[in-house]
Amino acid sequence: MKMADDRSHDVPSPIDFRTEKDAREWAASAMSKRPWRAVFFQRFVQELQSLDVRPLQILELGSGPGFLARCILDAIPSAEYAMLGFSPAIHHLARQHLAPHIGRTRQLLADFKDDAWTIGLGEFDAIVTHQAVHELRHKKHAATLHRSARTLLRPRGVYLVCDHYVGLVGCIAAWCRASTSLAKF
Repeated sequence: MKMADDRSHDVPSPIDFRTEKDAREWAASAMSKRPWRAVFFQRFVQELQSLDVRPLQILELGSGPGFLARCILDAIPSAEYAMLGFSPAIHHLARQHLAPHIGRTRQLLADFKDDAWTIGLGEFDAIVTHQAVHELRHKKHAATLHRSARTLLRPRGVYLVCDHYVGLVGCIAAWCRASTSLAKF
């Protein structure tokens, strides 16, 4: 079963992350096209370092080729990192990129548009996601994703999200729908 079965308004992606070719091309240019990503990665690290938890159990939604994971794992030696993504091709790239940390990572193949994506994942001290929420392909799916993610957090867990949004109205609408469940952690 899929989240919000009505996908009539979903925006098609020009990139098919399931293909090795598209995954490699995207990964090769992502950081150079958006060099400010590194600044956001450091902000994630700062927030995670402020948590007083050892080992720090982290789940990344839409983990991609491991850019954020590498930054976090380099900075936080006690972190144990679960990488959730829907693409075996991207997971393959991540294994290469994260070779020094492979013993502290686990890759989870799941689509967070699937209603059952949270089943069996366990609990986490932190959930992070960087520019993956927009891969839902429509903002109408975001509140459901955020509510589902919240169920995986331990008490006092944090959920750190960095992504695109469409104008103030899109941001406010998403916040209003999700605020009841998100404000509690």
